Amino acid sequence: MMLRRNAGEKIIVRVCATEKETAKLLQRVLDNNEAASKALARAVHEDVQLSDPALDAVHINIPHDNIAMWVDPIDSTYQYIKGSSDITPNNGIFIKGLQCVTVLIGAYLIDTGLPIMGVINQPFATRDPKTLRWKGEHYWGLSYMDTNICSLQISSKVNNLDNPSSGPPPCIENRNNLYSAVTSSAEAKNILGTLSSLCEENLYFAAGAGYKCLCVVQGLVDFYVFSEDTTFKWDCCAPHAILRSLGGGILDLSKCLKNARHKSEFSEKPHLLYNMEVEGSTGADRWSNKGGLIAYRSEKHLESFMDLFIKNLALQNEQH
Repeated sequence: MMLRRNAGEKIIVRVCATEKETAKLLQRVLDNNEAASKALARAVHEDVQLSDPALDAVHINIPHDNIAMWVDPIDSTYQYIKGSSDITPNNGIFIKGLQCVTVLIGAYLIDTGLPIMGVINQPFATRDPKTLRWKGEHYWGLSYMDTNICSLQISSKVNNLDNPSSGPPPCIENRNNLYSAVTSSAEAKNILGTLSSLCEENLYFAAGAGYKCLCVVQGLVDFYVFSEDTTFKWDCCAPHAILRSLGGGILDLSKCLKNARHKSEFSEKPHLLYNMEVEGSTGADRWSNKGGLIAYRSEKHLESFMDLFIKNLALQNEQH
């Protein structure tokens, strides 16, 4: 990263080979503030050791030359810049604010394009009302061949709860047989009308594709539906892997609708793939999720929801 000081000096900020060298470089940026420079350099060079007994017990062999990654260092950038911290959630879902900011790290197989590992970090998950300090949360999942393991499963076992992947998500219970979904306020009118008729008061809006996927991962909603082409591979790879580890996934919405109209078997689910560019597109659009998406955690309810979704969408299109 290049910075320009008031005096016109250009400084390229980078992580140097040693902590001492990085601190010396940062001093030039921070007006010779030695204490701050050393503290930042120490944090950058810290060798963080993370261990998870659940993962340590997993032994699988994935060829390294068949793995690639999609990373979004700050999803929902606008919410991060705005920095709102006083947003009240609706049934646990934040429409905007720092809680919608996520860091997304996903890995996929180069040959198939299917996601296999994902980590979602929510750095501003909760805020202590007294100290005003933020506490983060992280979620991970691994789905490769016959191995499916997720941090939510481990957490549930520790707390003597049922395995979340063994039954319907908690959001499905006690809601008068209505589905629940999260989407964007920028969604097309016919899609919003369809979702409103299926979900009624259980339709929610939220910022950030990563955060909306996280709402599905957490079981706050059944589905995340979005028909536009404005999400990207780096938005979905990490949560997709986690959802697969729970028995769910993220599908191409347009292909789901096409298959349903042609009465195709729903057993062949058009999962989003992460190894192919969008033909005819340029720039970042080459990696957009063209055709939209539907994220789900419970396969049991996906087919019935899509059947109702298609029927209601047809009615919406007739009315417009």
